[in-house]
Amino acid sequence: MNKLLILLFLFSSGSITGWVIELFFRRYLDPVESKKKKWVNPGFFVGPYLPIYGSGLIVLYILGHISIPSVGIEHPILEKLIIFVIMAACMTFLEFVTGMIFINHFHLQLWDYSSYWGNIKGVVCPLFSLFWYALAAFYYLVLHPQVNNALNWLSRNLAFSFFIGFFYGIFFLDVVYSMQLMVRIKTLADEYQVVVKYNAYKNKLIEIREEAKERSYFFFSSRLSSISPREVFDRYRENFSVKRMVMTPIIKVADKVKKHD
Repeated sequence: MNKLLILLFLFSSGSITGWVIELFFRRYLDPVESKKKKWVNPGFFVGPYLPIYGSGLIVLYILGHISIPSVGIEHPILEKLIIFVIMAACMTFLEFVTGMIFINHFHLQLWDYSSYWGNIKGVVCPLFSLFWYALAAFYYLVLHPQVNNALNWLSRNLAFSFFIGFFYGIFFLDVVYSMQLMVRIKTLADEYQVVVKYNAYKNKLIEIREEAKERSYFFFSSRLSSISPREVFDRYRENFSVKRMVMTPIIKVADKVKKHD
């Protein structure tokens, strides 16, 4: 089967499955989010998909085919444990790179682990690396054979690729819309020289809308319902943003030298 079609299938399947995993994880298992007891879209996009899981499934699929002959012949269990570690390390690295790209280039922190022990810049932490390890083990032992079977089935039923194309049509429209939203948030972040914690910002917007609905039961209208996302940012930005370094020390020194000259 065409390698591009394999990648497209893995990315779409992983993105949707990852969204479902995050939805239930945040609702019931996340040490912070589960306390709110609310169903919240875990992604930045409108639709039910998380691209980082799509990329992650591609990584896990590739690593699922590796073997360590020098270890596996005599210690097959140890070989699997090492493979799980490699998978978890790659997923953590993918998470770190993705998170830092959004922070450094879009000034947007899509997830925040700053309240967890051992976190690095709030983007990765030991607890979630452990979750990646468990997920990698589950994938290797349970899902990998099923993914191979699904790809074999797809190679014999290429008409199903129509649905993959349908997914990417919707996904592309969602990307365009979400990028426009990202640009607006980045504009606000640049204005105040901050990094915006997206989930906290989104939760604040939801909180204000819900409060406006509750007040509407007692009053004909509520001032809260007319607050724009910009006003929310102006009023409550301390709750969902952190100051960022505008210039590195080297750049500052260079600027001082230029002014002196």
